[in-house]
Amino acid sequence: MTSPLVSILICTHNRAELIRQTLASVLAQPYAPVELIVVDDGSTDATPDVLAEFADRLKYHRITENRGIAHARNVACRLARGDLIAFQDDDDLMPSQRIVALTNALRRIPEAVFAVGDMAVIDQHNKLTGGRWLPERRDQPRTPRLIEDAHRAVLWPTLPVAPHTTLFRRSDGECIGWFDAAFSHAAEDKDFFARLARLGPVAYVPEVVSLVRRGHASLTRNSARTEYFALKLYDKHLRELARDGQRGSALYRRLQWRMGVSLERIELHRARGVELPDFIPNDYAAQWLPRIRWIDRTRYRWRVGIREPLRRLARDAVNRLRLRQPIAGTHAPTKSDRSPLRP
Repeated sequence: MTSPLVSILICTHNRAELIRQTLASVLAQPYAPVELIVVDDGSTDATPDVLAEFADRLKYHRITENRGIAHARNVACRLARGDLIAFQDDDDLMPSQRIVALTNALRRIPEAVFAVGDMAVIDQHNKLTGGRWLPERRDQPRTPRLIEDAHRAVLWPTLPVAPHTTLFRRSDGECIGWFDAAFSHAAEDKDFFARLARLGPVAYVPEVVSLVRRGHASLTRNSARTEYFALKLYDKHLRELARDGQRGSALYRRLQWRMGVSLERIELHRARGVELPDFIPNDYAAQWLPRIRWIDRTRYRWRVGIREPLRRLARDAVNRLRLRQPIAGTHAPTKSDRSPLRP
């Protein structure tokens, strides 16, 4: 049986210090045939020079102006010729058997819309930290299994669904219109796979297919921005669930709760003096608070309007007391310490 062509897509921006290791891990895959496509989203560092070292082993496309990850992913997908598509993050590593394991899963469970495996965490020196998305279970079968309610599994979430853990059919990506450009800086992947999961079940492969790097600068470091796009994600899929007659379902309530958590986190960032990105409107809370349940609104108002101010007052009081403490090794002046020249 002829193996299908797999397009491995990397979208990068200013990753000169890490992209070489990422490419080496991808090129070490034993699966064939593959095409490797790298979309450079307006890098201003030495990333193009590093990619030039691999010119004979990849297809390179440069976007002159940085337009965000969703746009870059769409460009990469439209350049792909493979029947199957796998994304790889530009700062992570790909285990050698990822493509083999995921293609075998789709071959074994053809009704699955996409295949997904687990991810493990590595440090800046490429050493495993022991962290995984799902805890390893020795009694768990090592064979792929079908997850019927894939939409819930992505949004709840109960599976580590991400571009760097999945393999999907190009035709299905075309069917749903690829990535939503409204998610320019975050959550574009969760939205994409949630919409993809509405097409049918998914195959879960209980093995590590992605090595995720921690301890360096990344897109998700800007927490306020990440939470804002999470709000847009939850709002979009709450509307879709409502149209499907699932208002009040467990997933619907879960997304409402997560929306409340994101609202709270953004407001706490602002209360602590963090400057929010310009694209977050001042009335963002008023826009989305009505979308969540009364109990979640109550919790939001308690934590943001009462608990956090009380905590700030307590911290300020402790700091003032500390400032009044004498420096170690000294004592407060007494009457006998005063200069005789002073009254």
